[in-house]
Amino acid sequence: MLVACANQSKPHNPTPGPTPANAPAIYAEATSTPAPELTPTATRHPIPIGTPTLDPPRPVPASSAMTVTYTVQRGDTLSGIAYATGTTPDELQRLNGLRNPNALQVGQQLLIRRQIEGRTPSVKLIPDSELVNGPTAAEFDTAAFISRQGGYLGRYTEVVAGEMLTGAQIVQRVAEQFSVHPRILLAALEHVGGWVTRAQPSDDQLRYPLGYKRTNREGLNVQLNWAALRLNEGYYGWRLNTRSYVRLDDGTYFAIGEGVNAGTAGLQNYLAAISTVPDWPEIAENDGDRAFIHTYRRLFGNPWQYDFGPLVPDDLKQPPFVLPWRKGEMWYFTGGPHSAWGAGTPWGALDFTPVTVAGCTELEDWVTAVADGVITRSVRGEVGQSLDPSRDERIGWSVLYLHIGSRNRVPVGTQVRAGDPIGHPSCEGGLAAAAHVHLARKYNGEWINAQGKVPFDLEGWVAVEGAREYDGALVNGDLRREPCECKYPDLNGIVR
Repeated sequence: MLVACANQSKPHNPTPGPTPANAPAIYAEATSTPAPELTPTATRHPIPIGTPTLDPPRPVPASSAMTVTYTVQRGDTLSGIAYATGTTPDELQRLNGLRNPNALQVGQQLLIRRQIEGRTPSVKLIPDSELVNGPTAAEFDTAAFISRQGGYLGRYTEVVAGEMLTGAQIVQRVAEQFSVHPRILLAALEHVGGWVTRAQPSDDQLRYPLGYKRTNREGLNVQLNWAALRLNEGYYGWRLNTRSYVRLDDGTYFAIGEGVNAGTAGLQNYLAAISTVPDWPEIAENDGDRAFIHTYRRLFGNPWQYDFGPLVPDDLKQPPFVLPWRKGEMWYFTGGPHSAWGAGTPWGALDFTPVTVAGCTELEDWVTAVADGVITRSVRGEVGQSLDPSRDERIGWSVLYLHIGSRNRVPVGTQVRAGDPIGHPSCEGGLAAAAHVHLARKYNGEWINAQGKVPFDLEGWVAVEGAREYDGALVNGDLRREPCECKYPDLNGIVR
């Protein structure tokens, strides 16, 4: 089971030369970056330059209290959850009808009763296309932009999963993995840590450059992973109507303001997590020197110049997909709809394995392509495939194959057809209990839920969500297969 995608990392403080401890902040001049010229495939929606309009209001809690949900993670305890959410174990046990408080399960949803102290500002801060690593990111050169600013980030290096990476490579890596726009990550890194333009941030900014202080692990990679989780959590919670609140760092809850969009909800969710009640209004507003959007504009200009419009059309249909293994073989359905990449993303992924024994040894069996396309990414257990003529996984349909072992893994640039080999199942690329393949879809960079308007369909096997992550089913006419960490042909076995 995929339970996490963050890797252990170790920071390295660069020493390019002597720098005074009290070096002044060096700011780049404000720019108004022109809207990128996209490929013909990406221009299905023109990019307007202007100001946003309010979305139709959504129902929000009318009372001063609301029930929110918490998803149990590996290693959680009831007392730990109570402490983190500002309640008590007894209250959690009562509200959720828990007979045994020590029998929590990963993926279990717990109800938490919280007081709502107000609303977030009813103002759009960014378009959806500035939060998602989609078409408007295709022409943005992260490394070149960082280099031009002359800040600390341009000199930074860190060991991530045994590999020495530059600051630009870490930003790009997180943007690719979580499918979060590099511009919003850079703006957050500058707003909190000053890393983009300052030659020497303060000691506190060096330790917590994205504001994540509830950890004893340091380094840019950890901080960016956490920020990307918060951005996605708010974005998809708003898109799927499963989250209508933000939680401040001091435990205060606010209902999301009326008329905002998913991109703004995602940004507000991150900003809330690094704010307390006294400083929240200045940070979350649309104006003022302390406002986040002021930092964004200083780096990139008006965010609405990049507004791509709806990333996912209402009439979107999935192209034909085949099962990701060779014809005639039986594989086992081991994970129903669950997070595509990290907590907060839609339940857009499915898991399969061919083996009858558990373990993380890379298998001999082949994972195969589900559709025609080109390989855009092949590293650290991740294989990204673009199905779009642009050959860019940020544009149109794309597929992620995760836990693909390094041996015989298909190289970047390979044109594959449905059924062609991708690589072998393993545990590489995240935490897993056994070798398998984790399969997920994106459209214009947005993770697509396995059930909904565009159901996950593999040769007629259609995904159905369960009450919890990893539950659910695949249904094909009168046939039904249910996920299980087991290998029973009549329960979860599927022959292609």
